[in-house]
Amino acid sequence: MKKEILENVLGGQILARRGLTKNWKFIIYIFILVLVYISIHFWTRNTMQRIARNEETLRNLRSEYLGKYTRLLYSGKRGEIEQLLEQNGLELLPPDTPPTRINLKED
Repeated sequence: MKKEILENVLGGQILARRGLTKNWKFIIYIFILVLVYISIHFWTRNTMQRIARNEETLRNLRSEYLGKYTRLLYSGKRGEIEQLLEQNGLELLPPDTPPTRINLKED
C-alpha cells in the first residue's frame, strides 16, 4: 500500500488521476511563491551578513580613530614639544609673552 502511494507520487500519476491538471495555474502560482520566498530569504541573509561586516569594520575604524586622536593630543602638549626640541638639539625657546589677538578696525 505505502509502496504504491510512493510510486504514484514520485511517478506523477497522482497529478493525472486526481484532476490536478485542472489546477495547473494554481500549482504554477504556488511554485512561483516558493521561489520568491526562497529568493527573499537569501537576499535578507546576505544583507544581514553585509551589515555585520560593516559594523565590525566601523568598530575597528572607531578604535583606530581614537588611538590616533589620543596620540595627536599627547604629542601636541607644550611639554612634549619642548622635550622633542631638546632631544633633537634645536635651540628654540618658548615665547615670553602670550599670544595676543589683533583686531582690525575698518573705516
